[in-house]
Amino acid sequence: MRRRLSILLTVVLSLLASCLIGAQSASAAGYIENGADNPVSAAPPISRPATGHCTATLASHFPSNAASGSAQNYSGTLAPPAACAGKAWSKVVLDSTTSVSGRQYDRSGTLTIGGVTVWFGTTQEPGGPTPTTFSFSKDITDFSALLRTPQPFTGGYVNYTDSTYTGVYDQTVHITYYLADSRHPAPSVPDKVVGVPVQDLNPASHTTSTTVSGLPRNITGARLDVTLKGNGCDEQWFTAVPDAVAADYPDAGLCAAGSFREATVAVDGTRAGAVGTYPHIYSGGIVPTLWRPVLAIDTLDLRAESLDLTPFAGRLVDGKSHTLTFAISPIGDTWNVTAALFLYTDHHRARTSGSLTSANVAAAATTDTTVDPARQGAVHYSQTARRADSVTGYIDTSAGRVVTTVSTGRTWSNAGAVSDSGAVQSIRQQDLMTTRSVSRVGARTVRSLFLRESYPITVDFSAADYTDDQNFSLTGTVTMAQDVARFATDGRHATGLAYDWRVSSYGVLARSKGVTSESDGHSTTSYIGTGATGRPYWHVITTNHGRVTSDRHLGV
Repeated sequence: MRRRLSILLTVVLSLLASCLIGAQSASAAGYIENGADNPVSAAPPISRPATGHCTATLASHFPSNAASGSAQNYSGTLAPPAACAGKAWSKVVLDSTTSVSGRQYDRSGTLTIGGVTVWFGTTQEPGGPTPTTFSFSKDITDFSALLRTPQPFTGGYVNYTDSTYTGVYDQTVHITYYLADSRHPAPSVPDKVVGVPVQDLNPASHTTSTTVSGLPRNITGARLDVTLKGNGCDEQWFTAVPDAVAADYPDAGLCAAGSFREATVAVDGTRAGAVGTYPHIYSGGIVPTLWRPVLAIDTLDLRAESLDLTPFAGRLVDGKSHTLTFAISPIGDTWNVTAALFLYTDHHRARTSGSLTSANVAAAATTDTTVDPARQGAVHYSQTARRADSVTGYIDTSAGRVVTTVSTGRTWSNAGAVSDSGAVQSIRQQDLMTTRSVSRVGARTVRSLFLRESYPITVDFSAADYTDDQNFSLTGTVTMAQDVARFATDGRHATGLAYDWRVSSYGVLARSKGVTSESDGHSTTSYIGTGATGRPYWHVITTNHGRVTSDRHLGV
């Protein structure tokens, strides 16, 4: 689907801009959106403690491009303001606000502090001369150990401009440190955060290794956070079809290699597990009018997946360098991979020791693909994947020998149909990932975590009415969800989070004889569950013609 859409993308961007500039003069039938509201989300806002706080500014109306048009990053040295330096923090929050106008593609950006990628996300596309402003906030409290001392930083959206694509992203970025007090104590956070640089992966080089060194000698726990971003044919990887289906429609430009994707991770050559990824859709994806003004879930701040490496702690404390290997297979195009290692240490012992006792991790998921014979001009297919892994290790600490077992599983399926010579495609994907991690001293549980993530998505897309760049109609319907439950204990306290976040959108974009004939969309997004404070939260937003038509919520 992505390759076919790229042929139309230049025309689509031009069409969107002309719709918003000259909507009133369009003579063809069909509704044409006259602008759109700024992006909105049903997700709860980041909670902020009512305590003293300090704010550091990383960028203030910083343009993504220099006067010459070349891409540029904001950069500098970050340190907590004097009033918050050396004090306990209850929370640390990253806030970003960006405005853009003109014509431009969706772009990706990062923020790296002290060699660690703290944020990785994408933009809202502009829609004409009226600026679009989009914002996000991110809880970065887990990076506190990194943020306590001055660190170099660099960040921003990588953007390219010319006489056609004129949009420049105006970026303002802050980090706010909230002080701890008796009502808002400092949480337990990792004692060290290590950046893990990973090269892009692609079909010609789908495996890469990187080395980390200088790790603490008293590690008690380890977590690897991995963010995956597909590009090209793997931008919407979940719409890629089996090779046999692509071969049935050689002129359609369908993306192949199937639609199952995972990244396996190994530590010093021993497989540690695998991570999937949320089916992110960027703001220009499938049909751009799908995402005005409700963006797909986690578009601005791509969701990371975590892999508990605590069973490997006994290996990591030997004072040597260690190799982390990442691989994506199958793979259809280039993937960006960002990773960070979060380490917990023993506050009462300078050295810990231990060993990995078992690692039962499959080299690849068990997969199956079925392609039915063509019927009435349509080809139906189904794909499944499953894995169940378990890793156990121990670490001798000041609290005794801690034995940790991490069990992970994934059940995935993708059923699709392709018709109209490859111009019409439908997919239904289910993806369930689970993690259960338990640490014990003897028979006593000292730490446990259960995480369940369900990422269903359905996509219906049609370019059946495409004649040429001046005569076409694109329609798309997407329903996606993020259904998450997370429960954790540290032997004394328990925390829980459960929510169901959904987006359902329809978009259409058409041109007849070179004149815009339709540019429209509508959507519903909802969130039900617990908010950042752990209290119930409910939020439903509906939109039509690019505007919010209702916005209802309960809870804080």
